[in-house]
Amino acid sequence: WYQRRVRADISNEARPMDVSEPWVECLLQEFFMQSDAEKLEGLPVAPFMDREKVTKPTAQVGFIQYVLIPLYESLARLFPEIREPILAPVNRAFDYYSDMSRKQKEIELAGEQKAAERKASLASSEGSQNVERKTSVTSKE
Repeated sequence: WYQRRVRADISNEARPMDVSEPWVECLLQEFFMQSDAEKLEGLPVAPFMDREKVTKPTAQVGFIQYVLIPLYESLARLFPEIREPILAPVNRAFDYYSDMSRKQKEIELAGEQKAAERKASLASSEGSQNVERKTSVTSKE
């Protein structure tokens, strides 16, 4: 079973996105369930399986960049006929998940910036309320 699963995981990104993406979701959920169980047992957790550290795009970018592309580029040197049907879709998947990761980071940064602006705004309004209170107390005297 394990050998079949590994081969399926490695070939998944060479498939059309509408086929491969649901499998990515299933794999991530499997990883997350395993790491959750390991955490409950006090065992060390592999970083790529930790739901608190991994997102779908970052997991896929790393897997494609460091495992699939080097593997399929090496195979394509030996068997050039696989370049278009296998390596090209893997490169498209890399671009897709890289773009998704970039957009996710932009959204996170925008959220952090909004939170910082709200915090600054609250601090500013609290400061002006304190000044108003001091002015009102001084004018009453």
